[in-house]
Amino acid sequence: MPPYITAPPYITPRRGITAGLPSYSWGSFPLGVSPTKMYITALAVTANVVTVVAGAPANVTNVAVTAVTLNTLGVGSITYPATTPNIGVTPDGGQVIFNPTDVGETTVVGKGLQFSIDPAGGYGFTMAWLSTAATLALQLEGAIDDVDAQYAIIGTSQATLSGSVVAQVPNNVRFLRINTTAFTGGPGLTWAKLYQSTSTGM
Repeated sequence: MPPYITAPPYITPRRGITAGLPSYSWGSFPLGVSPTKMYITALAVTANVVTVVAGAPANVTNVAVTAVTLNTLGVGSITYPATTPNIGVTPDGGQVIFNPTDVGETTVVGKGLQFSIDPAGGYGFTMAWLSTAATLALQLEGAIDDVDAQYAIIGTSQATLSGSVVAQVPNNVRFLRINTTAFTGGPGLTWAKLYQSTSTGM
């Protein structure tokens, strides 16, 4: 996503937030990517590393894949960690499903993309984030007018690499953004998004 937009709204209109859907101040989600399915024919385990998948000792959910190799026909192997005894290459059957996940962008100190919201207030907002930097500090900010100097922190600054917080946005605030104020290491990748509650007072 582009960082904080400074061009006038008549040149670059501001995006609004739709209740119940994520709005990315940093990063994005691959909307055009469907879950990918692979069929399993065999598996092997060496030193707690599984090659391909299936069989009770190798079954996992939401594990990070460490390597994928495919030939031009789409046949190949995947590798991921699992604590299990060694198993030689063994015929097996099953499925692997890869679900699309949030896509981070290079971590920088800066102000993320802003969004317009209903100024009536009373809505809760959830800020969620994940970063692979060594340390990270970010904060939710709001403003009545979309003027950089008018943005003020809502709640408290967050200093963890991942998490989520719920904030009650004050009345009359019409714009929100997530500001990354510091990081060390990496720089790694970071995504940060906002959810608006679908009910007032939540």
